[in-house]
Amino acid sequence: MHSKPCAPKCRLYVGCDLMRARLTLDIGWTRLIWAAFGAPTSASDVEAARSAIAATFATGHLVFALSVRTLFDALLEEVATSEGAPVLMSGVNIQNMADLVRAHGFSIHAVDVASETLAPAPGALLSAQAQTGARVCVIAQLFGAANPIEDAAALRSRGVMVIEDAAQAFCGSAHAGLPDADVSLFSFGPIKRRTALGGAIGVFRDATLATRIKGRLQNYPALSDRWFRQRALKYLLLKSASTPWIYGLLMRAIELSGRNPDAVIGGAARGFGGKALLQAIKFQLPPRMFVLMGRQISTTPTASTRRAACDAFTASLPASARIGAEARDNAYWLMPVRALDPDDLVKRMRAAGFDATRGATSLRALDPERTQQARLLMDGVVYLPNPADLAPKARDELKRAAIDALQAQDQPTQKMG
Repeated sequence: MHSKPCAPKCRLYVGCDLMRARLTLDIGWTRLIWAAFGAPTSASDVEAARSAIAATFATGHLVFALSVRTLFDALLEEVATSEGAPVLMSGVNIQNMADLVRAHGFSIHAVDVASETLAPAPGALLSAQAQTGARVCVIAQLFGAANPIEDAAALRSRGVMVIEDAAQAFCGSAHAGLPDADVSLFSFGPIKRRTALGGAIGVFRDATLATRIKGRLQNYPALSDRWFRQRALKYLLLKSASTPWIYGLLMRAIELSGRNPDAVIGGAARGFGGKALLQAIKFQLPPRMFVLMGRQISTTPTASTRRAACDAFTASLPASARIGAEARDNAYWLMPVRALDPDDLVKRMRAAGFDATRGATSLRALDPERTQQARLLMDGVVYLPNPADLAPKARDELKRAAIDALQAQDQPTQKMG
């Protein structure tokens, strides 16, 4: 990747001419250009998208929305309960999901997750439900894993609504929602697999509940075709900026300006930055976004090649750095690793030309005093560029750089800076 590798004394990435982006937009140039400049969508385009989506999500009743947050907000509005009633949530979760729970007057009871499985231990959800009397349970599938919810059937028998937040787990028909969940939520936001620059699908077990949620969403104001074209143009520019030499210059410019690269780049990529959450999510899904979502879903590659590349990469790392090694059906949305000194690992990886980050997502450890494993996981996590998104030569360079950087953390006298 480099004509000359950066010297070990390089503090961050100043002087590196190329930089591999932390996360690339999972959409081709042709579709992105169509989204920004293509002909208006027709009724036949919309119907073709609907058929393509139904072919992938062949079971359950489907509801389409602007985002997973939009669907989750509507679901919480449907739940009749007392003020302050508890909601069970997996201990690592998206901050906005927790914000929505609290905005609707619920309290959160976080349930710990293990870094090996990325899921609560068997029996943990049942124990928490018995302790709290919760009637809603939200389990996030983390980093691309698609774990079964061990206690889902038993929870449902107690009258608990089980919601699978699979926003990070889409990989085509290989995972189209857990059969024991009442609702499974899939995201096609800007940084997700097979992105449509937004959009979400809810897979509902109960047709009546699906119909009620659709009714709520139909009352939201529409977003214009112009709005979506402008959004597509923004992400067309961001995709252009992810070219390694452009990205290297961008990172250097951000550093020299004194700003935080994680804040600048992460904020630009997210779909709901800069607005009050409830204001930003209560809109209908634009037809153009829906058509793009259908096209993206219908051409999802099989997950086997991606898994093979990421499994091989993970297996090459020190055992202490592996996250989710025992997770089921991991589609590797992200490539997280655990470091003794996360900031040091970020510096070393950037010096080697790979934009690692500690803040690629809004995942947080909820209630870290209660969820100690979740806290330890998030305290040590670093997100590397995904090896499945790199050419073989760059993938090998990423592996060597990661192994060297992780091994160097066992040698304190050699730490950078």
